Amino acid sequence: MIKIIIDDITSEVFYARIELDAQTIEVEGDVRTDEIENLYGDQVASVSTMAYFDRLTDMRVFDLEGLEDKVISLDLANFVKQKLNDNIDEEVDSYSCKVNYSPQYYDLI
Repeated sequence: MIKIIIDDITSEVFYARIELDAQTIEVEGDVRTDEIENLYGDQVASVSTMAYFDRLTDMRVFDLEGLEDKVISLDLANFVKQKLNDNIDEEVDSYSCKVNYSPQYYDLI
């Protein structure tokens, strides 16, 4: 069973924990951002800044007793990167835009 807990995420970095059956992995890394327009009809109602996994900058592995493993296998590191790539897509900011909700607006177009 895999459980990913994102402790903190900004428009630049993230901190997360990954809980496996026999290990807990603490990771931090960089994110890339993109803006997504949320529409109301044909009007932009808001713009969201989304953060996506980019790369790992630190990784620490702990066993069930809380002792840190000194060696991290390449297979485990690649597994963690794949899981983070599949699961980190968080909204980190958004702002609203002016929208004309009047029914007359749609009569004009």
